[in-house]
Amino acid sequence: MKNRTNITKYKMLAPLYDMFMGNQIFRKARQQAFSEIDSKRRDSILLVGVGTGEDFPYLPPLASITGIDLSPDMLRIAKTKKGNQDINLMKMNAETMDFPNQKFNVIVLNLILSVVEHPEKVLERSLKYLEPGGTLLIFDKFVESNVKPNLIRRALNVITSAIGTDINRDFDVIKSNLPIEIQKQYQTVSGLYTIIVAREAYTTNDISV
Repeated sequence: MKNRTNITKYKMLAPLYDMFMGNQIFRKARQQAFSEIDSKRRDSILLVGVGTGEDFPYLPPLASITGIDLSPDMLRIAKTKKGNQDINLMKMNAETMDFPNQKFNVIVLNLILSVVEHPEKVLERSLKYLEPGGTLLIFDKFVESNVKPNLIRRALNVITSAIGTDINRDFDVIKSNLPIEIQKQYQTVSGLYTIIVAREAYTTNDISV
């Protein structure tokens, strides 16, 4: 997928997105993912690829939330769901996101690594803006590591890629050159989606004595 063409795709998909991704099954899966966060009430949370704001109901009510997305059409819908929550929405490319002098307690990558052109860049930038000891929450479609997708999945990926989602990405490949420590990883929605809780990995050289 190309980021440039994804803007066009999501302009068309934005009005229909909640119809497909806002159903009870996906809402339950989102709730399950957010239940993995040991979030304090006033944590700063970054939603990378905030989309139409479907994650908002599962966020701590007093947390300081920043949501970024490449699609202005998605952001317009998300804006209508903010309510009284402290949510700052910004148009920004996840691959080049920039938050000078700012770190986040929690960074959420929900359904974004399967969409962007270079998922490893998004993961790298996320680690840059995650505070030491902070939580990285990932919810997405990944294939089993080192296992070739079956024929049905490869055929389905032709369709999903056309609308902006690659369902055949391997998370182990995406993170292969990055300092990530996975704390928990399991599948949900009948094995179609994966929930990952991780943090930046530190070596003994990173720890001052």
